[in-house]
Amino acid sequence: MKWVFLLCVLVVAGVGGLTGLVAGYRWLTSMQADVKLVPGEADLARITPPTGTVPRQGGELVVERAAYANRKNPIPRTRESVLRGEALYKIYCTPCHGAGGKGDGPVTPRFIPPPDLTGPQIQGRTDGHLSYYIGYGGAIMPAYGEAVSVTERWDLVNYIRTLALK
Repeated sequence: MKWVFLLCVLVVAGVGGLTGLVAGYRWLTSMQADVKLVPGEADLARITPPTGTVPRQGGELVVERAAYANRKNPIPRTRESVLRGEALYKIYCTPCHGAGGKGDGPVTPRFIPPPDLTGPQIQGRTDGHLSYYIGYGGAIMPAYGEAVSVTERWDLVNYIRTLALK
């Protein structure tokens, strides 16, 4: 009876140990068979970037405010650009700056009043300065760089320029 019990224990231990060996071997070999991408050695032209990624070339990598001071608006102030900017303004800017840009949005009683976008203080700034503040924020204004693309920022600047004409 003792021998049968001992034999059963040895069989169970052997099968368990064998299963562990098989699992360990399988894990090691699958890791060794994976494709390895070593920086500087991979042919990057073969790799398809994930959906929604932004390419480094053509994007906006400069973060210094001084670099934006003299930056020209690459998007012409066309009717289409102004309409796109108006749609974005209604989403992101109206809560603080108000529909007409006067700084009388619905949330302003709870915060420090934002500047009047139609006044000479803002309209006298360069397009690059306005684009910087939209993307990176200011002392009180939040940054919208993650929500609004670089092109959309310029559309917003084009729309802000039309607020003074209304």
